[in-house]
Amino acid sequence: MAKFHTLDVYHLGQQQLRDIAGVTGDVRFGDLANQLRRSGISVVSNIVEGAGRGSDAEFIRFLCIARASNDELAAQVEMLAAITGGDHAAVLDRNAILGRKMSALIKALRNGR
Repeated sequence: MAKFHTLDVYHLGQQQLRDIAGVTGDVRFGDLANQLRRSGISVVSNIVEGAGRGSDAEFIRFLCIARASNDELAAQVEMLAAITGGDHAAVLDRNAILGRKMSALIKALRNGR
């Protein structure tokens, strides 16, 4: 089983947390800002928990949960942009890259690497 510190998806998830902190710092929509932060935390937490589970099947299960949280986060960033009129294209681009990398990792694990 991979150590989470060695995984690109972990580091991309950490970058996404920094992105979210940057775009939610001055947001007056507290519930949305809090949910964005929770979704970002969920992505990273599920990657780490899955990596520590000890089996590829469990890791895949947690990566699927992380990927769903990543999709949720993308929708929330789009909502934030609609409400504030902000341009968060760079955040969404990095979010999409993370989603693709998680999908590729899931596929590799399913295929025995």
